Amino acid sequence: MVLTLGRLGASGFYATLRDVSALLRAETDRARTERDHARAAGRLPDLLAKVSHEIRTPLGAILGFAEVMMDERFGPLGNPRYKDYLKDIHASGAQVVALVDDLLDLSRIEAGQLDLDVAAVDVNRVVAEAVAQMQPEAHRVRVIMRTSLAGRIPAVLADERSTRQIVRNILSNAVKFNEPGGQVIVSTALGEAGAVLLRVRDTGVGMSEEEIAAALEPFGGLPARPRAHGNGLGLPLTRALVGANGASMTIRSRPREGTLVEVCFASAGEAEARRPA
Repeated sequence: MVLTLGRLGASGFYATLRDVSALLRAETDRARTERDHARAAGRLPDLLAKVSHEIRTPLGAILGFAEVMMDERFGPLGNPRYKDYLKDIHASGAQVVALVDDLLDLSRIEAGQLDLDVAAVDVNRVVAEAVAQMQPEAHRVRVIMRTSLAGRIPAVLADERSTRQIVRNILSNAVKFNEPGGQVIVSTALGEAGAVLLRVRDTGVGMSEEEIAAALEPFGGLPARPRAHGNGLGLPLTRALVGANGASMTIRSRPREGTLVEVCFASAGEAEARRPA
C-alpha cells in the first residue's frame, strides 16, 4: 500500500491509499523474465560452440573425401557427372560450416562474448586484400571490380579479424547480387571529424526499403534470386560486427539501380581523443 498526504485548501488535508501490489508483481515478473533471457543468451554461445564441434567432425570427413574423389587420386571416377555431384557435395558442406561459424559469431556478439583485439587497423590494406581474394569469383560471374582508395587516411581503431569479415561480407553481397557485365566500386575516404569511410557501390539488382529491412534480419533473405547462394546471415552478422567495432553502417538502394553500403569507422586518433581522462 502507498499512502499519499496533501493539503486541501487553507485548513484541510487529504489522504489517499493505493494498492500497488499488482504493479509490484508486474515489475517483479518483468525483472525475472529479463534475467531468464539474459541467462539463456549467455548459454546460447556455449551450446552453439558444442554443436559446431559436433558438426565439424563429420563435415570435415565429408569435405576431405569429396576433395580426394574430385582429384581422382586413386584413379578415374568414370562418368563425368560424378565430379559435378562431388562439387555440389563439397560446396554444400562448406556452406554448412560457414552457417555454423556465422551463427556462433552472431550469438557471441548478442551475448556480449565476442573477443575483439582492438588496435590500429589500416583499412586500405584490409580492403585491397579482400578485393584481391574476391576477384576470382567476380571474374567467374563476369562482374568488374574497381577500387578507389584514398591516399592518406588514418588508421581506424577496430578488431582486424572482424574488419576483414565486414569487408568480405559486403563485397560478397555486391558480387552475388549483381548481373553479368555489372560493376562493384570499392572506395575509402576521409569523413567528417576524422572518420574513415568505406563505400561499396554496385550496379546490381538493388533492393526496396522493405527488402533492406528483411535482409538485415537473420534468415530474412531476399526473394527469388537464383544466382545468389547464402545462409541468410551475411548482412545481420555484418551489422552486428560493425556495431561491435564502434562503427556505423548505412545502406541505400533501389530496385534495378544498385546498392551503396557505407561503413563509418572512427579513426584511431579520434577514438583515443574520446576516451575519458
